[in-house]
Amino acid sequence: MNGTSDRGSPADGEGAVPDQPKAGSTKNVAGNTSVFTGVSQLCDTVVRLSGVDGAAVALLTRSSRVRDLVYATDATAQQIDELQFTLGEGPCLDAYHHHDTQLLPDLRDSAATGRWPVFAGEALDIGVRSVFAFPVVEGGTPLGVLELYRRTAGALAVDELNAALTIAATAAFTVRQNWDEYLARTDDAGGADAAAENLSQAQVDLPGAFSRSQVYLASGMAAVQLGIPAGQALDRLRAYSYQHGRSIKDVSDDVVARRLNLRDEADLEDT
Repeated sequence: MNGTSDRGSPADGEGAVPDQPKAGSTKNVAGNTSVFTGVSQLCDTVVRLSGVDGAAVALLTRSSRVRDLVYATDATAQQIDELQFTLGEGPCLDAYHHHDTQLLPDLRDSAATGRWPVFAGEALDIGVRSVFAFPVVEGGTPLGVLELYRRTAGALAVDELNAALTIAATAAFTVRQNWDEYLARTDDAGGADAAAENLSQAQVDLPGAFSRSQVYLASGMAAVQLGIPAGQALDRLRAYSYQHGRSIKDVSDDVVARRLNLRDEADLEDT
């Protein structure tokens, strides 16, 4: 990872143990503190300071194939993130890719419908009118996105915008600090890459409330079923969930539980 440390980041591996809701926190495999401890409090704070209805933080890999929701303040914030994960489009993805804020005070405007027509329509359907996305960047390296939404149209005031920018920067520092502390505790001779792999496995064994570890496990199973790379299998999961109006998590649960085989679905399409 570029910047303050060359020890790698949790966004370089396939996910990490996410922060739990207020009821508790997930323990990681090396110590008593989650790599993402403190992120939930930052989300709650930005809602209060920026006057939005909800917030979420998602962490991504550089390929954006792996995207894990760390925390969401409410069900709608979680749905917004889920929509973009499923569709592969949206302001949060662009904020990550371009390292730039995406401010959409009205999803009905052409600025939103022209760039992300499917996302804008789906978000409006669940009662979201405005979305604001801020890249979470540490040392010049994007780690993820801070996602905000409102049920009403309207731009962020100057003080609200500044609060959101400050929280995004603080989230990056918090994740970086927690990651360095995690690496200091682990005695894995493999270094940062092995540590990230251990976190990924811990997430599969003990997933947090927002974890998408089941989705990536399902994409691996679908890859075997279909004889295609895991990345393509993930796209097939996304397409299936959208076509059938189901969340990708529910579809993945069915694949992992062997209630759904995408090879059978492909055979039916071919007949």
